Amino acid sequence: MIAPDTADTSRGFLSDLREDEIAIILDYTRAQMYATGEHAVREGDRDRSFFIISRGSFEVLVRTEDGPRRVRVLEPGDLFGEVGFFDGLPRSADVVALEDAEALVLTQGAFQRLRLTHPRLALRFVLDLGRILGERFRASDALAGDSQR
Repeated sequence: MIAPDTADTSRGFLSDLREDEIAIILDYTRAQMYATGEHAVREGDRDRSFFIISRGSFEVLVRTEDGPRRVRVLEPGDLFGEVGFFDGLPRSADVVALEDAEALVLTQGAFQRLRLTHPRLALRFVLDLGRILGERFRASDALAGDSQR
């Protein structure tokens, strides 16, 4: 379904699902358009929505002493908001559209409805999201290890 993101995942998010299963998950999302410069996520927000970029690009900005710093550019197929989706803590960065863009948004409420109506599919969704997060954490650990050498 989704192309690999910049974490060099071995396969894309939900890529092992059949078309009918993808269609079910898409029924629980809503497409959200973003104009150039518009925030999809603001640091400190407590929204637990999860985003899959379907068109355009976004930048991830973190605050530093010298002002906002770009840490990543996200493109179609990339995910964001996944950590807040799980833990409900405030967002750790801003995510801003670099051009007119679109993301598929899955809210916690929509996910709970998916979980109740299609529990096996919801479990596969969570497990695959966990796989993506695990790959990102391993990549981060590897980078941190390289910088300490």
